Amino acid sequence: MHPKNEKKLKALEKSLEEGVITREEFDAQKKELADHGGSEEIPSEKQAAPESPEAPKKGSEKILLWSIFALVAVVAAFIVVFLFFKNVAVERPQTIEDLHALNLQGKLDPEEGYVYNQFSFVELDGLWYTLIQNPTGTEQYSIPLHYGPRELEGIQAAGRLDDPLFNEEIEYFITFDPEGENLQYVALAVSEFDQNIIKVLGKLPVAACSENKTLPCQTRPIMTCDNTDRPVVYFKQKSPAQVIYDSNCIVVQGNGTDLVRATDRLLYGFYGIMQPANS
Repeated sequence: MHPKNEKKLKALEKSLEEGVITREEFDAQKKELADHGGSEEIPSEKQAAPESPEAPKKGSEKILLWSIFALVAVVAAFIVVFLFFKNVAVERPQTIEDLHALNLQGKLDPEEGYVYNQFSFVELDGLWYTLIQNPTGTEQYSIPLHYGPRELEGIQAAGRLDDPLFNEEIEYFITFDPEGENLQYVALAVSEFDQNIIKVLGKLPVAACSENKTLPCQTRPIMTCDNTDRPVVYFKQKSPAQVIYDSNCIVVQGNGTDLVRATDRLLYGFYGIMQPANS
């Protein structure tokens, strides 16, 4: 074979290895070289074969296909990683009991749970939960409140309460100003208080009004801190947020959400989680 043809054969082999030409094209062009092994030139119509526009086109198509495969592989890997971590998040324990267990092991962020005066507090769906025993110690309750004790340390609680009266009496009069504004916060605070004293303390809240100025109050007891010796809890819309103990009367005071915060501060005092009154 002529030296030039040998070089062309090597070029053809390289093109085949790189995928520029197909096996069929290689065999055909190799045969042409063999048929003209002694000549210096291959007929012009055959010389153009290696430089046929089809060869680069097929090579470009293969490069494009490999690029597409690589992109698909990257996207697939991303989806797999995303689904993995999503499943891990979904499988995270979400029951109150599991959250308390993680909290006591120190495995929760402070925004999710903490221990306060030996009580475990965990947050779930916007509420703070802790475990409370009833006064006789016979039952344990999981109670939800809107605020944890750390959020309430700035709320003052002062005065003296007639503890025997509140411990012995079954009924508590729950009173408020019926003409006050933003009564939705009063309703939320009273609801939070009532649910807790019924469930944990076994008390019976009796709805009352501080004044007989509205139609609903005409059929309710009119109770203030000054007109009875019975236990009274007065929800007063007034700043600053605080809890005032006055013998047979507890004033829970605050405007807007501060009234709810003061209510939770009172309940934590009842449960012995926070000091009932500042010394």
